[in-house]
Amino acid sequence: MLTERLEREPTSLELAAALGVEPTELASYQNQAQVRQLISFDEMSDGSKSEESLPLTERLPDLHASNPDAAILSTEDRRIVLKCLGSLPKTQATVVVLHYFQGVPLRDVAKMLEVTPSRVSQLHQQALGKLKQTWRRTQSLA
Repeated sequence: MLTERLEREPTSLELAAALGVEPTELASYQNQAQVRQLISFDEMSDGSKSEESLPLTERLPDLHASNPDAAILSTEDRRIVLKCLGSLPKTQATVVVLHYFQGVPLRDVAKMLEVTPSRVSQLHQQALGKLKQTWRRTQSLA
């Protein structure tokens, strides 16, 4: 070991040379190897409030859990969107359903409808414009 050979702690430059790396690279490695504070997810805190006396796992939000309010709003929004879709001409509604609800790229929608990609683009833009108008009318009535 380098410490034994030198009979002292090596300097950063000596250590970098012995490892065959640049001093800046060694400094980066040393920084990454710094001791981090470890905490237990199951450890109880000493807080006096009831929520703080729960283990950390019980206090952290579940990012994958659904929000009940969002589900209700989302269901209502879907109902309104479906109502708005019903007001569109059939070809425009087909473009929107295939593209947004079934994930079909517009170029493939063009093939399915046997029209040119530019025509599908026109239908798409017209449908979005009409949907916006219908959506705004629906929201102003609410």
